[in-house]
Amino acid sequence: MTDNIVIGKQEPQAERPPRMTLEEFCGNVRRMESQGQDGVSLFNEVISNGYAPELIAEDEFQHSRRLERITTEITRRFRQEGLRLVLVAGPSCSGKTTTSRFLTHMLRDNGIQPCVVSLDNYFLNLDQRPLDINGNIDYESFYGLDLKQLGRDVASLLAGDQVSMPTYDYVKGERAYHGNTLKLENNSLLFLEGLHALNPQLVPNIDEDVKFSLFITAQATIYYGEKVGLSEHDNRLLRRIYRDYNSRGASALQTLQWWPGVLRGEHMWILPFASHADAWFNTSMVFEFSAIKPRVAQLLHEVPESEPAEYQVAQRLSAVLDRIAPLTHDDFVAIAPKRKFLLSNEGK
Repeated sequence: MTDNIVIGKQEPQAERPPRMTLEEFCGNVRRMESQGQDGVSLFNEVISNGYAPELIAEDEFQHSRRLERITTEITRRFRQEGLRLVLVAGPSCSGKTTTSRFLTHMLRDNGIQPCVVSLDNYFLNLDQRPLDINGNIDYESFYGLDLKQLGRDVASLLAGDQVSMPTYDYVKGERAYHGNTLKLENNSLLFLEGLHALNPQLVPNIDEDVKFSLFITAQATIYYGEKVGLSEHDNRLLRRIYRDYNSRGASALQTLQWWPGVLRGEHMWILPFASHADAWFNTSMVFEFSAIKPRVAQLLHEVPESEPAEYQVAQRLSAVLDRIAPLTHDDFVAIAPKRKFLLSNEGK
């Protein structure tokens, strides 16, 4: 393992403190929390002593190693078993788009040309979407996709035809065609990326033997456990508050109001198919809350007391962020290009 993390201050002409890998760091935090101790303090010590770059580098290295294993399996199946289609799914703000981007870079290094199609571009126009039990547009429904058109396009692409590709305009709430086309070559591998990519009814006419399915999750990293006050979904909720503000101009209040519906949709349409995936990948990074803390803390502070349900959640999340040391601006700039969930262009 490389890029070790050093814990503790270095004094001039003193014996160098013991080195600690990311795995050892995580193990220490687990042991501290199991003993009722505050695991966040160890993380904050790493950040405050200026070792954030080492922590970030090691975390990125471990993520890359896990992605390389997935890339190796996809490459093997492409070359030996006729793999044609990679399905990348996961709940909101799990990191699907970022992970697909990393995988495509790695596969290109293996001589494979991935072609990524976002399922978001196959959403039906808003006036065609299904309604929920309250008569409102159901934004989370699987049947909000134009499944017939998607099925035709995927079949045509896999047959080697050139296909006109749609683009969904979130502002207008409608799908449009702007002359974009796609054609797969002999070394091409088609990616379908989106919330519902693992649903067996997405492209049911495509042979299962030519599919590889990947489920993307964002399970809370070790020092954001129960004793710190986070639920299993809060990792993604904090990401989404950050993303919605940057990409859609949405307030934290709006995101918190949408979130219960998002979770209901996930339990109905996404999570039931996760167990069938060929591989899982956890995108959580040990440093990510420190990276987004300055902006998200400000947004949470703006949630008004007049909205009690959302205000309560905002106060709970704020209390968690208050305990976590923020990254410096330089450290944030260094990691931001690598982790697009920290920016504004991550999909649903």
